[in-house]
Amino acid sequence: MSTELVARHMADIPFSTIRRVFERAAQLAASGRKIINFGIGRPDFDTPEHIKAAAKKALNEGRVHYTPNTGLPQLRQAIADSIRTYKQVSYNPEKEIMVTAGGQEAIYLSLRAFLNPEDEILVPDPGYPQFMSAIRLAGGRGIPIPLSAEDNFMPDLKTAEAFISPKTRGIILNSPHNPTGSVLDPEQIAAIGRFAEKHGLVVFSDEAYDRILFPGATFSSPAALPGMKDQTVIWGSLSKTYAMTGWRIGYLAAPREMIHAAVKMQQNVLLSTCSFAQAGAVAALNGPQACVDDMVAEFNRRRQIILKGISQADGLSYPAMPRGAFYVFVHHHIKNMDSVNLADYILENAGVAVIPGTSFGKRGEGFLRISYAASQADCREGMARIAEISHKLTIGK
Repeated sequence: MSTELVARHMADIPFSTIRRVFERAAQLAASGRKIINFGIGRPDFDTPEHIKAAAKKALNEGRVHYTPNTGLPQLRQAIADSIRTYKQVSYNPEKEIMVTAGGQEAIYLSLRAFLNPEDEILVPDPGYPQFMSAIRLAGGRGIPIPLSAEDNFMPDLKTAEAFISPKTRGIILNSPHNPTGSVLDPEQIAAIGRFAEKHGLVVFSDEAYDRILFPGATFSSPAALPGMKDQTVIWGSLSKTYAMTGWRIGYLAAPREMIHAAVKMQQNVLLSTCSFAQAGAVAALNGPQACVDDMVAEFNRRRQIILKGISQADGLSYPAMPRGAFYVFVHHHIKNMDSVNLADYILENAGVAVIPGTSFGKRGEGFLRISYAASQADCREGMARIAEISHKLTIGK
């Protein structure tokens, strides 16, 4: 008698299509080719020294044991202070803040605590693919809602309204946005807040890129809107802001009943996050912030190189100015090639790894995501290679 080792619902959880690009890029690099990676979704900077020093000090002091399920009290206080400073919202660090293993665990714990079987959440399309996976793992249904490239990749709320059903309980917001780099204006955030209030929806706000903003962009959290704090769950992360992706420090800021339920999940999933990594996180939030400003300024310089390269390339454009994170969502106008085929062609023939837009949802077709988490020299060379390939494809040679 055969025994099934994998649950049937796991068939609904896809492997990351982004990994396929990375694996092929690694194969080509191993063969001796210089591959420029515009696919990576993390800062390419080292973690600032004062943060590493704090973690080392914690190790040397023997702070290597379990911490509370919700995280170190001093880290929860530092998170609450940071939210108050940068988002103008006050949270009780004892009851409304929880430390998680990166922003991704915050997503999973909160959705698993929130969703009943077959509950629905409106999800941006294109959007971060793990939103859908986490919803499915939690037993819910993600309902894709289109983003309008002509309107700063704002969720199309008129279309979304048609998807509202008695099972719809939430909407996911992500600004600054992965994969487009768009930052919604305060008026757009307010419109989403009014939509959520009208339909009784909880807003799950992915704010992982909240500090990576370029001139002209203003960050707004829906939790800061009048009456919306108790209707908002913030997914936060230190990974992008402080180049700490490998440290796995994120957080939930949410109503206390959500935190209470998420803690019960944490007790049965991870127990607690890394003790000395949390010590580093305290130093990140409480220490000097010039490191963040310097990193964002360098990202902005790279962004200008990428945007100039796109403007000079045949068959490529960007419909909305990327004003945050470190991505550009590039629209391609090359006939007879979908996004996957074009991304593969660019990698094989130009040696540049880019991510097909369909990795982020069906409405990503016709787009490529370019990350400028690469040196200025690589940004210039990579765009020159892409421009040469796109010119050949556009003129049909």
